[in-house]
Amino acid sequence: MNVGAISYSISAFTFLIFLAILLTDKHKGVTKRSLVMAATVSCIWSFVLAYETLLTVDVIKISLLEYLKSAFWLVLLIHLLSFTYSDRFKSETIRKFHYAILIFISILVLPILAEYVFGEISVLAKFEYVPALNLFMAVIGIVFVEQVYRNTRTEQKWAIKYLCLGLLGMFVYDFYMYSDALLYQRVDPVLWQARGFVYALTVPLFGITVSRDPLWSPEIFISRRVVFHTTTLLASGIYLMVMGIAGYYVREYGGEWGVVAQAIFLFITILSLALFISSRRIRARIYVLVNKHFYPYKYDYREEWLRFIRTISTSSEEKELYHNTIKSIAQIIESPGGMLWLREDSGFFVCVDTWQMEHVSDREPAETSLPKFMEQHEFVVSVDEFIDHPEVYNRLGYLELPEWVKKVQPWLIVPLIYNDLLIGFIVLDHATARKQSFNWEDSDLLKTAARQVAAFLEQMNASMALAEAKQFESFNKVSTYVVHDIKNLVAQLSLISSNAEKHKDNPLFMEDVFKTINNSVSKMNKMMEVLSGKMESSHSSKVDIISVLEELVHHRQIAGGKPVPILGCESSSYFVKADKNQLLAILGHLVQNAQDATEDSGKITISQKRSTDGVVIEIEDNGCGMSEDFINNNLFKPFKTTKGTKGMGIGVYEAREIILAIGGKIEVQSEVNTGTCFKLIIPPAS
Repeated sequence: MNVGAISYSISAFTFLIFLAILLTDKHKGVTKRSLVMAATVSCIWSFVLAYETLLTVDVIKISLLEYLKSAFWLVLLIHLLSFTYSDRFKSETIRKFHYAILIFISILVLPILAEYVFGEISVLAKFEYVPALNLFMAVIGIVFVEQVYRNTRTEQKWAIKYLCLGLLGMFVYDFYMYSDALLYQRVDPVLWQARGFVYALTVPLFGITVSRDPLWSPEIFISRRVVFHTTTLLASGIYLMVMGIAGYYVREYGGEWGVVAQAIFLFITILSLALFISSRRIRARIYVLVNKHFYPYKYDYREEWLRFIRTISTSSEEKELYHNTIKSIAQIIESPGGMLWLREDSGFFVCVDTWQMEHVSDREPAETSLPKFMEQHEFVVSVDEFIDHPEVYNRLGYLELPEWVKKVQPWLIVPLIYNDLLIGFIVLDHATARKQSFNWEDSDLLKTAARQVAAFLEQMNASMALAEAKQFESFNKVSTYVVHDIKNLVAQLSLISSNAEKHKDNPLFMEDVFKTINNSVSKMNKMMEVLSGKMESSHSSKVDIISVLEELVHHRQIAGGKPVPILGCESSSYFVKADKNQLLAILGHLVQNAQDATEDSGKITISQKRSTDGVVIEIEDNGCGMSEDFINNNLFKPFKTTKGTKGMGIGVYEAREIILAIGGKIEVQSEVNTGTCFKLIIPPAS
């Protein structure tokens, strides 16, 4: 087995991976380019040595690449050293001085280059000169590393120390190897073969520095989920390998029972691994281990926020939103259950829903210390911490846990704050990994998510209040129409009452009176049914508009209002699709308006004719008319009228809404002191 070839091959691949990660970063800079060049040369150097070692096992040849590899790492150190000085002039001076050293070293390599061109030089023995030059490079490298680390500001050493440690390891190893070579006049093959492994071990240290420095940090992301599963698989593989070796020794030294014992041992091994992986508690602890030791932050905030939004946004009903609210907060810290408490109008907090936790029927007054403490400080209360160290909370203000908290013994109480007001809180059960620590990062994430939850809950309450307001608005709208219709019915019945004394002996009049009263009663019953929700407000059917107009004029003649409308139709029948009662109502409103605006000696005509769009109905009078400004700005708006206190301003608005609903349109022409003409265009029934 060629250990040297394997060693340098591993070194080459680690540098290649490191170089690929560096190239994913878009940041530019002198130090970044120097690091890329040093990693590139080291990768090429490792591949060349692996290839040469594979071809010539017994001969160790020190090439010019040894010098180039060390030189590029020295260039990186010179650039880093120049950035450690705040004085720019001093920084430039130091960099020029170190470059002068590098130039001097470059001059020392000229004999080697001359030997490549002119052949062997007898003045210097090649075997002694080349190791001495590389030994000198290693010494310079150790000095440069020490200067970089010593001159780096304290707050920046945490980012650079692993790079310095890795380079120091490389240069110290080279120093030892070349010192040994000069001392014994030969390169130790063991040291030479192991050097590839040493260099490969330094690459992860470079990677830590790259991840910590914002100027070098690559734009590559490995999620916690990938690291978690990779760590689990790796640990499982190591476990199976160790157990396999143990099983081998059980078989070898187990005598006659060796094979049977090995089979039983391997079965127990696999069963134990399955139980280990399937344990929720163990998985939680591994996940905590990954978060704590592989990442600077405890949470993958992108993944946590996406999961939180996905959980809470699937809610369509109030109960479902409550349930998902608890679940979305509990999942953040691996809590198996929780309760949601919300403030009532009465000022008490009550438990409105639970998730895998026992329901509590107690009511918590808003004036007690727990709600006041959370509202004032927006502090996530850790019950365990409060029991062990109450001074942590009491130094912020007085806090006493209610009896129901002492009875349930939860883990955390998370406040739900909206516009600096505590609208509720979420009580969480202990996490699966019960000994999991609770720190500032957990608290900040929970408070941020809780504010979003509070906004969701308030949005739901606002939506419910808006829906309720719309129901009241719809009811009020219907009530307004009903009042308007009742006003017209009252007007008709009043006219009948005033004429009854005069025409009570007329059988035809009395017959029309009964018909009008029956019609009014029927209309009022329908109004009551609409208000109570027992029937829809409209029911479209095929209606003969000519018979509707004739019935309208007949009712107006019975009612005795003046001037009596005159009907003129060019058709004997014409069918439209509408609600007959609604048509009678809106046409009656328009006729009533015309009568109110016209003197008793005036004239009102109702005409019907055909058009390409359907049937055209015109109601024209020669009354007081309306101004153009009133028509444009007020006519079709509710509660706008020219009648003063006598009118409600509903009739024309209702007429337009109904006509538009059946696909028609309404137009109006009017002139002050001349008259008004309403034109209704209704499409024919299909």
